[in-house]
Amino acid sequence: MPVQQIIIRSLSGYLFVIPMLIFYWIALFRSGNKQSLLRILAILAFGYYLIGVLTVTGIHELKAFSPRLVLVPFLDMIRGPMDTVLNIILFLPFGFFLPLLYRKYNRAIQVVFAGFLLSLSIEVLQMFGMGTTDINDLITNTIGAFLGYGIYTVLSNVTPQGVCGRFYAAADHEQKELLLLVVYSFAIMVTVQPVVVSRLFGLG
Repeated sequence: MPVQQIIIRSLSGYLFVIPMLIFYWIALFRSGNKQSLLRILAILAFGYYLIGVLTVTGIHELKAFSPRLVLVPFLDMIRGPMDTVLNIILFLPFGFFLPLLYRKYNRAIQVVFAGFLLSLSIEVLQMFGMGTTDINDLITNTIGAFLGYGIYTVLSNVTPQGVCGRFYAAADHEQKELLLLVVYSFAIMVTVQPVVVSRLFGLG
């Protein structure tokens, strides 16, 4: 997909994420849960990242169930090493953002499992006329989440104590917030975003 199309598609989806986040933060503020500026900026970046991942992986309007499957692992990684590297890089930020924003994801296994679930959700949706469901993508995306967690671990160890804590959500909102962001992003990309892209930009 050309870079221009990626920008158009991701921004047109992200425009619907920002109002949701604003309403969410207002609700938190009224309940006494204030958000630091660092956390707000990080969540805005994470929200755009999620929309960007769904854009790059071809998530758009749902169509008829017509799966195209690649179930042989590792062979395509050898044939297309560049795609392998790009798939790993694509999920690096996910592995970095989770432990940065949520206390619960303080172990590699938790981040890896979350990355696996996100990648699996994308691969399942791709069965509805959105491309090829490839086990190699699932493997490389999960590896990317793991490496992203490794980068976070290294940086957090050299960061002054207390800085990382300014990014955390309130403990009782962590799971709800992450689920809201992910589910809402998926919902926007398969409903409103395709209509906006088609009518305003003439992209199918």
